[in-house]
Amino acid sequence: MDAVSESKNKGIYVYLNIRAGSIYYQEKDYSQAIEHLESAIKMSPQNVEAYYYLGLSYDKIEEKEKAREYLSRVIEIAPQSEFAQEAEKKLKKINK
Repeated sequence: MDAVSESKNKGIYVYLNIRAGSIYYQEKDYSQAIEHLESAIKMSPQNVEAYYYLGLSYDKIEEKEKAREYLSRVIEIAPQSEFAQEAEKKLKKINK
């Protein structure tokens, strides 16, 4: 497999894991969401969407410290993004 094909496959893998993770999150299957989102981050460690949904998922299972860690990472990576704005709102709620 050449480098271009490998890069495309990696991108598809990351995309599919994020989609699966966000769907599992919406379906309230947080352990499956976390599994898929962590896989996406292993392949794409700067992926803001994956960190965002990981933070939300950990919040739902009452792992507040991990939720804070992942939501803070969203803000660190892409402070001007919509995900960062939402992460800031969520962090304020968690920290109350």
